Amino acid sequence: MSNNNMDTPGKKQAEEVTLKEVILIIQDYFFEALRNWKIIVVAVILGIVFFLYRAYTTPATYSTNLTFMVNEDESGGIGGAMAILSQFGIGGNSGGKYNLKKILELSKTRKIIELVLFEQRVINDKKDYLANHIINLQELHKKWEKSAVLKDFKFTHDSIPVFSRVENTALKALHGVLIGTSSNPGLYSTSLNDDTGIMSLKMTSLSEELTLHWLDAAYLVLSSYYIDKSIEKQKFTYDIVAFKADSLKQKMESLEFQLAKFKDSNRGIWSQTYSLKQQQLSRDVQMLRLIYAEAMKNLEIADFTLKNKTPFIQLIDTPIPPIKPNIKPPLIAIIQGMIIGGFLAVCFIFGRKILREAMKK
Repeated sequence: MSNNNMDTPGKKQAEEVTLKEVILIIQDYFFEALRNWKIIVVAVILGIVFFLYRAYTTPATYSTNLTFMVNEDESGGIGGAMAILSQFGIGGNSGGKYNLKKILELSKTRKIIELVLFEQRVINDKKDYLANHIINLQELHKKWEKSAVLKDFKFTHDSIPVFSRVENTALKALHGVLIGTSSNPGLYSTSLNDDTGIMSLKMTSLSEELTLHWLDAAYLVLSSYYIDKSIEKQKFTYDIVAFKADSLKQKMESLEFQLAKFKDSNRGIWSQTYSLKQQQLSRDVQMLRLIYAEAMKNLEIADFTLKNKTPFIQLIDTPIPPIKPNIKPPLIAIIQGMIIGGFLAVCFIFGRKILREAMKK
């Protein structure tokens, strides 16, 4: 037992690596790299050549942003007016802010993307759907060469409900190219500044014109769709009230004409029968005038509600040409080649040394 206790500290001491030994090991590996400097130089040169080649052969992309904001103030000092609206059952809750993140998520849904894809725009002097422009300008046919379904595909109409399986496949593929995934970002993205509430739409493509046209179409489609859906209920109410008011007006004018015609045709004639008929027509006209006046008041309130609920989307910065192309500078490619090439060469030299020493043992 005593021998084991005495041996343990000695073993621990033997296993400890001194600072001197660490320095000698580092020195040994350093001189090993120096002795094989030719390998490092060749690897660095190959790395520089590779990254320069990739920089010059990678096509330039054009990326820019469109920014906008939603006016969330639903008009101040309308408490009294909203109280009146509630009496007619056409008011609504005026509190709360618009969900800005919901707007951005909406902009990436297939519904909105489809509407944008089938906007017709002129790019390179050719008018076509943005969907076909993306297929051509992003060279998607090259990526789809192995697909017998999508090879040489082109959209010929925008009637999405009657799309064939092939057209639906192409539509889904385009949506994937635009939105991307968590590991592979797409051409189209959105962002929100939480401090200012400013929203941004970003597009990156191989064509300056495509980038500009996509952002313009995306903003117009998104704002129009969001506004229409935000006031859908109020618009429905307004249309019903307006229709009833118009019907009452037509009926009132018709009775007024009948009353005037009756008076003209019975001028100078006095009888209880004619007097009763005239009183009935006058009473009906008066009653319709009162009802019509009430309908017009309801119409004004419905119009006020509709305008009050309509969100105001304000464009801040719209992209304008020219857009600076995204091209990797040669100096950056050279630096990358030197770092990556040198690192791989050193790893090779050190790995070979470790393997050689292991084989000797």
